Amino acid sequence: FQVSRFPVQKSGLTLSTSTIQNIVLVRMAGYLDGHTFMELEKHIDSLIKHGQKRLVLDLSELGYIASAGVGLFINTQHRLKDDGSVQLVNPSPGVREIFNILGLETIFTIHPSVAAGVAAAQA
Repeated sequence: FQVSRFPVQKSGLTLSTSTIQNIVLVRMAGYLDGHTFMELEKHIDSLIKHGQKRLVLDLSELGYIASAGVGLFINTQHRLKDDGSVQLVNPSPGVREIFNILGLETIFTIHPSVAAGVAAAQA
C-alpha cells in the first residue's frame, strides 16, 4: 500500500490597488486561502476606514480561493450593502468553478470585465 502525495504550490497573495472614477480597483494574484486572506482583510478594512466604499475586486489572476476568502467577500459585501458596493470581476476558471459550486451567483453579480464592474459600482 502506497500513499501518493501531491505537492501544493503556493505563491502567496499579491495585491495592487488603483482608483478609477472614485471606484477602488483591487487586483489580486496568487492564492487567497486561510494563510493569505488576512492580508486582503487588512487591506479592505483600511480602504473602508479611509472612506472607500465602492470596491471592484479583480479576480483574473487569482489561482485559488478557499472558504476563508469567500467568507471575506461575503462579509465585505454585508458591511457595504447599505452605503457601498462590492463588485467581483473576471474570476479565473478555477475560482469561477468554486463560485459555481457554492452558488455565489445568488449573492454576487460576477462581471466579465473591470469596466463592467466599475459601471455597476457607480450605479
